[in-house]
Amino acid sequence: MTRPIVLDASAGVPLVRAEPESARWRAITDRWLHDGRPIVVPAHFWLELGNALMRRHHFSSAAVFEALHGLDDLVTETVELSRPTLLLAIDRAERFGLSVYDAGYLALAEVLDAELATMDRALERAAGPRLVERADHRSRLSETAAPYESPNRVTWPDYAGAASYLASLRARFRQAESRPATEVR
Repeated sequence: MTRPIVLDASAGVPLVRAEPESARWRAITDRWLHDGRPIVVPAHFWLELGNALMRRHHFSSAAVFEALHGLDDLVTETVELSRPTLLLAIDRAERFGLSVYDAGYLALAEVLDAELATMDRALERAAGPRLVERADHRSRLSETAAPYESPNRVTWPDYAGAASYLASLRARFRQAESRPATEVR
């Protein structure tokens, strides 16, 4: 099976509105679909995309509905982020200076062993070799590329309750796995 692609909202916007990179991103996603590569998004993708279209690009709600409907055929799967993936996202947010929303895309790509499609420069840098396609930022201000490894100090291991919290999550996961499938919580 081919590696999935995690699509972030910044790469979703040019797929539903006219932007300088729209034709290129549409061709890229057509190639992914032709090659049978699953395109996966976290559940917050839809909220983030809808927000960007309404707030930044002044789409009406009808235009947002139409845009989201158009992406339904492109997106193979929408994934709810699990608690462990959320913890990984929080780590990546601090490590790479990302919003937790953006770090959620990176964390999902890591969990799925997927590649990441984004137009966000900070997320591009954080993705490192997971980045599937580099955006053309010539029309934007250039920035010095940061190294893949972050100089940011990661603080979550300093949280005194981290080990017991992670242990309790593992125990709950094992307990949930051992329940019969028909049991209702």
